[in-house]
Amino acid sequence: MRTARLFLVATAICAALLAPAYGGGHYGPDGLKPDAFGNRSGFKGHETALGTAVAAAIAEASPTPGDPRHDFSGREDELGKAMEPLIKALNNRKPYQHEPNDALIKAKLTSIQFAKDNDLMDEWITAQVMTQMPLMVRVGKLIDQTGDMELGMLGITERTACFYQLVMDYERDGDEIRWRSPYWNVLAATRRMGQHDLTEEWIHENYTVPLMKKQAEGMGLVAKISGWQEDGWISMRLVKPESVAATR
Repeated sequence: MRTARLFLVATAICAALLAPAYGGGHYGPDGLKPDAFGNRSGFKGHETALGTAVAAAIAEASPTPGDPRHDFSGREDELGKAMEPLIKALNNRKPYQHEPNDALIKAKLTSIQFAKDNDLMDEWITAQVMTQMPLMVRVGKLIDQTGDMELGMLGITERTACFYQLVMDYERDGDEIRWRSPYWNVLAATRRMGQHDLTEEWIHENYTVPLMKKQAEGMGLVAKISGWQEDGWISMRLVKPESVAATR
């Protein structure tokens, strides 16, 4: 009987605490309404108008007037549909400031966490590289034909959306590329909520470095990647294997 009473009391307390979130509390004078709960850009259904304005701004701001990469004539609706969720993301500031790569970062972190927890990091990295191998082999052949090492760097960075949609901040300097590890912003929130126990240093040492070294190997190259730095910046350059370089 006492257990039943405690259960009823606990149920009543939970109901009282949850009522504002799941009940009519949403619609009170100070409650959370759907418009505030959801993330809305204000441009849904107006993507073409948005794209038209953005296309004009891109053309005007182009540092190389007439550059076809900056001409979205006839693609205004496509551009607007790309911009609409970007506005949502940048206006999503709770519980932290979201960035355009937020969903990709979360998916990547959850996959890394699963592989770590189940001692599958090596298998998971190998599986990723194998799916990319047709591209790696093709780029490797182009390097052999042309002798242009830059193709290798581009093949695993600026050539592929797997890199440039993940990494928000990077720069090229000769044969070296530098980028800011992209996981810090989301990790700060997900670690606090108990969703992930990863650190950027662990990710760098156990995922980023092994993955990119295997990608480079697929092109017949060697990736020289910096150790973890507290500022989160990583540098990489690609070189030919010593045995190959010695024969040329």
